[in-house]
Amino acid sequence: MVLHVMSVSDRAHSFPAGNNLGVDAIFVYTMHGRMASLLSRNRPYPPIFAFTSDNGTRMALNLQWGVIPLLVDLLDDDMEGNISMTMELIRRKGMLKPEYVVMVVSDLAPNHINCSAFQSIQVKTIV
Repeated sequence: MVLHVMSVSDRAHSFPAGNNLGVDAIFVYTMHGRMASLLSRNRPYPPIFAFTSDNGTRMALNLQWGVIPLLVDLLDDDMEGNISMTMELIRRKGMLKPEYVVMVVSDLAPNHINCSAFQSIQVKTIV
């Protein structure tokens, strides 16, 4: 799995360039749907897979352009575990193929201060 991490302070302003990044999908981990909604407003070409553990958020995200909301049990402090679990889920469902490149973003708040995976944009390749 190839991983490039770029830490940013305000992730939402980075996404208008999403169509120029050459990614096949965008994974968003969200509790209330805010980041998925912001991404949707930019009308990116790749599909936005929004993973949430809140059914109300999942239902609300059905109304957002280009968003495919999925209800999953997110792991509180294990962002890498969340990414691995959801990549495997999407791969098993046949929604993404091996060698596809995925942008990963999150608006989940970490439970402890030193969790840098929550404060980053990651680009990963499906294996």
